[in-house]
Amino acid sequence: MDADFVVEHGVHTSRPEPHFWPAAHQAEVSSPAVAWLQAPLRQHVLQIGVVFLAYFVAGTLGQATANIRSGNLGPVWPAFGIAVTAFLACGPRIWPGIVASAFLVALQSPVPAVAAVGQAAGATVAAAAAAFLLRRMPRFDPTLPRLQNALALIFIGAFGSAIVSASVGTLSLYATGLQPYSGIASAWLIYWLGDATGVLLVTPLVFTLPLLAVRSRSRVVEFGALLATVTGMCLLVFADLPVFPIRLHVLAFAVLPLVMWAAIRFGVGGAAVSVFLTATIATLLTAFGFGPFTAHSAFTNAALLDVLFAVLSVSGLVLAAVITEQEQGKSERERLIRAQAGMETRLRLAAIVESSHDAIMSTTLEGTILSWNAAAHRIFGFSEAEAIGHPTAILVPPDRRAEEAKLLKRLREGVSIPTFETIRVTKDGEQRNVLATISPLRGVDGRVVGTARILHDITEQRRAEEALSGVSRRLIETQERERSRIARELHDDIGQRLTLLAVSAAALAQTDSRFEAHARELQRQASDISAAVQALSHRLHSSRLELLGVTAAMRQFCTEFAARGNTTVKFEEHALPADLPPDISLSLFRILQEALHNSVKHSGAHQFDVRLWGQEDQVHLEVIDHGKGFDVDAARKGLGIGLITMEERMKLVDGDLSIESQPLHGTVIHARVRLGSSATSLSSAVG
Repeated sequence: MDADFVVEHGVHTSRPEPHFWPAAHQAEVSSPAVAWLQAPLRQHVLQIGVVFLAYFVAGTLGQATANIRSGNLGPVWPAFGIAVTAFLACGPRIWPGIVASAFLVALQSPVPAVAAVGQAAGATVAAAAAAFLLRRMPRFDPTLPRLQNALALIFIGAFGSAIVSASVGTLSLYATGLQPYSGIASAWLIYWLGDATGVLLVTPLVFTLPLLAVRSRSRVVEFGALLATVTGMCLLVFADLPVFPIRLHVLAFAVLPLVMWAAIRFGVGGAAVSVFLTATIATLLTAFGFGPFTAHSAFTNAALLDVLFAVLSVSGLVLAAVITEQEQGKSERERLIRAQAGMETRLRLAAIVESSHDAIMSTTLEGTILSWNAAAHRIFGFSEAEAIGHPTAILVPPDRRAEEAKLLKRLREGVSIPTFETIRVTKDGEQRNVLATISPLRGVDGRVVGTARILHDITEQRRAEEALSGVSRRLIETQERERSRIARELHDDIGQRLTLLAVSAAALAQTDSRFEAHARELQRQASDISAAVQALSHRLHSSRLELLGVTAAMRQFCTEFAARGNTTVKFEEHALPADLPPDISLSLFRILQEALHNSVKHSGAHQFDVRLWGQEDQVHLEVIDHGKGFDVDAARKGLGIGLITMEERMKLVDGDLSIESQPLHGTVIHARVRLGSSATSLSSAVG
């Protein structure tokens, strides 16, 4: 059986069960074919007219089989099926259309008016009783999705109600002197079988044919092949085709496997179509004198024809209902399993939400809070009752209300929101740093209907970072002060002493020729040491940086660095702001010093490129070497004090440092500082 069986049979397990008259005096029938019959009271006349016409056409067609009828009776009375269907669909108020049409059809027989009244009354009462009893049954559905429904239609709607119509109708005929067939018993049997067969053929077809959804190409081909095979088999059995020298009358019930095929593959609708097609072809051919049901008396032929149709209908409907019920049960079990799994997932999710340390909430697209977990209560102080139903603005500082409005606008437009850091306020007005993650919530149609928000409180983390930053700042400030002090000591004390020593050595060389050579050597060494001390003093604290600016200081440092280390340093500068703050100048200068010294020490490079430039509200410094490179992550995890120091310096001036390096491919150190937002100046620590 195909996986699309349930869909193609029109079985919808989520569909509410229909509730029938007399509770509402208006049947709720799921079939679109009869939905238009469930009209308001103003359409009552139209309903009666439609039912009147349908019954009249069916009755006229039923009377066309003259050679297998006797008097007013004959096999297969589809008009009674129309009557039962109309009462099931429209309720008892449809009775005028049924009784009037039944009366006119009976008069066409012709029969006396009294007999026509009796037959019309019997058919109307029987059909109304069938609908009344079926509606009284729990969970009855005329689309026959369950075996119980099929059995109810067969035994109550068809054979049960036909007892009433057959009894009243036969008595009416015999009371007016009409005696069809060979006696009252024979007449009653044909009357009963004809009405019952009419219900079995017509009622399931009307209610289930619109639900027979044959959508895929393969299913269309299969359904067409089914109908073609049924038609061919009926012609083979009932048409007495001249191409066959023998009659195949014994194969009358060979149509049954085809009905089973229809029931298995296409459900109740497929079975109803195949049986109706078989009944139509067989009845017409029998009426024209062909087939296995023309060789006996009119009574026998009519009875055998009704028995064939009854067997086919009962077999097809019962089999299809059983299969549909099994598929429904399977679908229901799967639905329950999915529902249970979904419930378990929701329970686990609810447990996770409630146990989470992050504030989790859901909101509408207008920002109204719909749910609020325990962590949100703990972080922001609002209880669940105080938060739900209120706008998210209760958490937003006044200076960030525009940010919240922009977020909601972007969410309504379907734009995704990446995780971002922001400020939220507690019930007591305390500001909290949070990482906000906002995800859209979508409805069944895919439209964004709300948001799910996770607010991760990073206030303590930010305080710790600020504390560490403060410690780093103080350490660097202390380092700068110590650099300045040592530089002054070297320049003002040791440097001057070395200068005096050189002067004394020169004087000694002039006054005593015996010590001239040694004195000159001593003077040279003292001068070299003095120059080295002076250079060290400049590295520790560059007076050029204060006097000439960062560009001149860097250019001079690069020149001296290249001369000392036998290397090449190419320095470029452009578009640098003239009034660069001292703290930024000092930080960039220290980055340059640290980068060049580290490169010479670790990379083995002898060629460097230094670029300093301004761009809008930013200043950039880039130091590039062409050495052997290194593993940046390993350096950070190890003793990369130089890297850490450079990064801390950037943080102090609201800048950032990026390092790109690969083994054997050199290193690029890029420092970027945003102007106008630097931290407390370090220049006060210098001098």
